[in-house]
Amino acid sequence: MRISTKMVVGYIFLIVLPFLIFSAFVYNQLYGRLITQYQLTNQQNIEQQGANLEASLSKIESLYSIYQNNTALLDFLRGDYVYDRDLIYSYLKEISPAFAFASLGEPMVEQLVVYPKTQKRLLSFPEFADYSEIGSKLSSEEKRKLLPAKGLWKKSIDAGSEPSLVYYHKLYSETYTSELGIVEIKVKSTLLEEFMKALSAIHPQNTILLMDSEGTVFSSSRETVIRSGLLARIKSSVLSREDNTFLVDGERLMVNSVQVPRLGLTVVEVNKQDALFQFLWTKLWLAGAGVILLGLLSVLYYVLLSSLTKRILLLSRHMRKVGLDDIGTPYAGRLGKDEIGFLISNYNAMIGRIDELVNHVQKVELLKKDADFKMLQAQIQPHFLYNTLETMRMLARSNKDYTVAEMAYSLGNLLRYSLSQSDDTTLQEELEHVKAYIAIHQIRMRDLLFELETDEELLKVRCPRFILQPLVENSMIHGLSNMRGTKKIAIHFKRAQDAIEIHVTDNGAGIPEPKLSNLRLRLHGGIADLALSSGTGIGLGNVTERVKAYFGKESKMLVASGDGQGTTFTLILQTGEIKHVEADDRG
Repeated sequence: MRISTKMVVGYIFLIVLPFLIFSAFVYNQLYGRLITQYQLTNQQNIEQQGANLEASLSKIESLYSIYQNNTALLDFLRGDYVYDRDLIYSYLKEISPAFAFASLGEPMVEQLVVYPKTQKRLLSFPEFADYSEIGSKLSSEEKRKLLPAKGLWKKSIDAGSEPSLVYYHKLYSETYTSELGIVEIKVKSTLLEEFMKALSAIHPQNTILLMDSEGTVFSSSRETVIRSGLLARIKSSVLSREDNTFLVDGERLMVNSVQVPRLGLTVVEVNKQDALFQFLWTKLWLAGAGVILLGLLSVLYYVLLSSLTKRILLLSRHMRKVGLDDIGTPYAGRLGKDEIGFLISNYNAMIGRIDELVNHVQKVELLKKDADFKMLQAQIQPHFLYNTLETMRMLARSNKDYTVAEMAYSLGNLLRYSLSQSDDTTLQEELEHVKAYIAIHQIRMRDLLFELETDEELLKVRCPRFILQPLVENSMIHGLSNMRGTKKIAIHFKRAQDAIEIHVTDNGAGIPEPKLSNLRLRLHGGIADLALSSGTGIGLGNVTERVKAYFGKESKMLVASGDGQGTTFTLILQTGEIKHVEADDRG
């Protein structure tokens, strides 16, 4: 089968047919899923608005604690003020500001009144009213429902007026042993109006009902015309159904509901689905247009494909003829200026150079082997260096030049550790490497002191190689090199919960604040090219990155310093429970 035929057949069976089948399947599933998603989205919206209303009511309820905890108000309700001047002073200083706070702290509060159970002395003020008046507002049963930890919301609606919400809560003495009065918080009708507007903003043509458990409508906003019989069925279904969203009137109306427990009300929202159905019809027309467009593009694709594959087929025929006998014969067909022409040009150039390349391959291989042999000859074996240093040390000891002997010994240890092929080591071996490094510097710097505080158990923990030496090298070069007087480097190992802390401290020149801040920022950012030791040394950022890679991302490096105050580098290695593996156990 020709390549053009294969591409057309593949296009039909791999793209066109799966596209059509999948489109039909998706369209059949789209309606049900879209309706379900539409219901869920509406339900989430009304539940969110219901939660916002509950939050506003909870905020209003919280005002009660201001008056329950107002000592001056409780003293007045209890009758502790004997003199009027004391009462007036407390009223102006502590009681009146507490009432003023209600309207300032919560704009939805219209009025706040306290009904003292025994006191009559401040009834002339608008914040207080006679306790006998509460009987016309609360029944005996409602009073019994007022508990120390629970208030009561009362809702009412009068003919020709807005619905009202009032919150009642009893006031008690500090020990809650005696009832002192009742606080009444009247809420503005704006609270429910804003709640209705928020729901209407999402679906401008919806109908919203606020009804109690018996189906009595407390407040409503009706933009959708609903038959009275259908509205009665909707209210009955909301009160009896367990699900909060369903379809009615031949699935033309969608009902969503949510409860407001504090008010004992149920919010019912009824929406039309006209916009959703228009969206579905639009999708149907778009799907038909897509199928027609797919057919037209398929025809154009075939015409274009035929013009391209013809030249590729001719080139493939020439490639089949190319062999060892006529390898240099170029392709004589039309080149063109497109990518296929570029391919043909490079193909002709390639077969023109194959002979030359074949002739040079063997020579290149011989040169490579010769270069590898010369490189092998030029290598210096580490053991030769170790033996040379050991010979120098023995000669120095025989000549009683112990300083040179110790330097050769320390240098040998440094080279042996540096040329080791292992990826990690123990803190013990890393510390020995640092000791050898410092010992060499102590020969040059007679006034260099070294202090070490270790924990033998911690030294058995395995770690990456070269995590301490760069810190010591940084202290030598940047902290102590230009310092006069006694120089000191201290290394302290410390166990800290599930981590190991290693402090490397010097008494050198320190790091100025701008440079210190930049250093901390770059260490925290994990910049691996951060090098504050010598130009060819291992940078501090390199140490930080390797520590994080080995012990985990919680591991880090801290730096504390000040200009002229020395520097302390702290490595924090997150090891969890302290574990170690002996070198012999690692093969």
